[in-house]
Amino acid sequence: MATIIFYLSQNRPEDDVSTSGGAVDRKMRWLARADGDSLGGGAGDKLDFVSDNAGDTCNVTVAGYKADGTWVQEVVALNGAAHVQTTNEYLHMRKCEMAADAVGVITVSEYNGGAPAEKFTIPAGERGAAAVFLKAKAEAAGGATKKLYEKVFLVNPDADALTGCKTYMSQDEDAEMKLDLEEDVGGNTVTGGTEQVANRLTEPNVGGGYTWADHATAGTAHVCGDN
Repeated sequence: MATIIFYLSQNRPEDDVSTSGGAVDRKMRWLARADGDSLGGGAGDKLDFVSDNAGDTCNVTVAGYKADGTWVQEVVALNGAAHVQTTNEYLHMRKCEMAADAVGVITVSEYNGGAPAEKFTIPAGERGAAAVFLKAKAEAAGGATKKLYEKVFLVNPDADALTGCKTYMSQDEDAEMKLDLEEDVGGNTVTGGTEQVANRLTEPNVGGGYTWADHATAGTAHVCGDN
């Protein structure tokens, strides 16, 4: 059975002016909502890091929102098999990125008063996980509707062919999210695409224009290629 991993693209802007998209970054995964939201039972908590390899001593950048809505970012030095924690308490963690490839497996947990509760792991050879649309802000009051575009990759790392795979959004709380699959100049769905745009306000258009839709059920899902 094939495994599906969501990876981010190489260009991951944290503003509305930097390049967005490009090729797949197999070092950084798309952060699952359950792994980063409402930490500390909704009150916020520090994050705890530990490796199963003493060689993991690089820095890791952690960023997200505190309970008061403030965006904060800090750098934590890993200490191999010894536990280390962030200084800040995060309500919603949005980025956890190592400065170098993990030597062993890094366990990322809520500190939980000294009894770490695992949220996710960073596999050896990778660098972490992050959300999309980092530090995004809504349009000014009374201003034109603001649309942001970012790209993620559904990757099959196994030898087994990925057949009949479909992607759709089973939950979209505010009906604000739409998706489409990357296309080539002929308008055909591609795998391993490298399209990038000047910034996340710019709609991709290599395929002559995308059809953005909710794809909210399996019946209306996109059929993916094997990558």
